[in-house]
Amino acid sequence: MHLLRQAHTFEYRTASGLNGEATADLWITVGGSRAVLVLRGCPVGHASAAMNTLHQTWLPYLLRPDTQMLALALHPHTRGVKARALVLPLSA
Repeated sequence: MHLLRQAHTFEYRTASGLNGEATADLWITVGGSRAVLVLRGCPVGHASAAMNTLHQTWLPYLLRPDTQMLALALHPHTRGVKARALVLPLSA
């Protein structure tokens, strides 16, 4: 896999009307059949709104329609707790 886009900053709006900002990294295989999207700076409750924004604005221009994608939301480590990644459903 290689890094296609790094630290892409974008804004999103939740269903309740809150605005947020996050960054995304996109990794893709050489053939383009699989991709991994990594969200950073996005609270877990806002992940679906962030994914929806990316699906409507950014991802259609970078990925083929048949690409299988795995989406992860990173949670930075806090005192005494390891950094974690949450696998997001792609039904945003």
